[in-house]
Amino acid sequence: MAYRESLGFIRTPSPFEELKNIRTLTGASQRLFIKRDDLTDVGLGGNKNRKLEYVMKDALNNGADTIITSGGKQSNHCRQTLAYAAKLGLECHLFLDGEDDTPHQGNLFVFDIFGAKLHFAKDPKDLEDGIEKLATELAAKGKKPYIISFAGSSPLGALGYVDSAKEISEQAKLAGADVTDIFLATGTGGTQAGTLVGAKLYLPEARVHGVAVSRKREEQAPRISALANETAAFIGESFSFKTEEIIIHDEYYGEAYAVPTQAGNDAVRLLGRAEGILLDPVYTGKAFSALLDLLQKGKLLRSGDIVFIHTGGAPAIFDFTESFL
Repeated sequence: MAYRESLGFIRTPSPFEELKNIRTLTGASQRLFIKRDDLTDVGLGGNKNRKLEYVMKDALNNGADTIITSGGKQSNHCRQTLAYAAKLGLECHLFLDGEDDTPHQGNLFVFDIFGAKLHFAKDPKDLEDGIEKLATELAAKGKKPYIISFAGSSPLGALGYVDSAKEISEQAKLAGADVTDIFLATGTGGTQAGTLVGAKLYLPEARVHGVAVSRKREEQAPRISALANETAAFIGESFSFKTEEIIIHDEYYGEAYAVPTQAGNDAVRLLGRAEGILLDPVYTGKAFSALLDLLQKGKLLRSGDIVFIHTGGAPAIFDFTESFL
């Protein structure tokens, strides 16, 4: 169900595939499925496209001719936002965290190809101030800038994952699957928040596991519950989520955000060699390593089946090749 008008740029539903070879290799009693949101078409695909379907439509409705957003130097959100802007004929400015001091590889290379106007900020405060200053300058020149929040994590953006959960419920039924656990990488929180709301509506028996890529549970869980509650209220639902109900696995992101782990890279190799599916070392590799570890430890022994949401990000792997050597 689309709760507001979207652009309709992505083909839905995204594929829903059974990971039969992984099940054999792990000896899992449950059936394992993967939701291929890496195949959402625009800008090499990824989870942000579901959010941008709503957010970019809102930008158009507000008369925007210029988009401003931010992220890390290998930001999937920036890549996908830039691709949407290109399709819509909008100017796009990206504020990136850090300095322009590394080779333009991976997503950073794609930014060049897609025609981004790049800005760099070493300090998070400089990033925030820089965005506001740029928006003011552009408006003074007669432009109509529209600022998209970091990773599109807002109630409007989270609607895309309410839609995704509905797709999963319908596809699982066709596959004869009884979904009791859903795994995904959780960063800024929009994907997990939207999936929680969607699961409440369409998969009420399913637990939504967020595998943290940058924060500890005590910091991440309140963010997720707050955004999920805002999203539920946004679509007129009366239910809510308590912070203690939010499932966050925070022991898998390693040293820091965007620093690959051995377990994450091993998970990337395993899925690639077993199923021909490419993950990335920042988000999905770490999230899949968590799923594999919990299966091995026997902590997911429920009667139902498991879905892993592939949120995309594969282009970034080409900036992390040394970590695989």
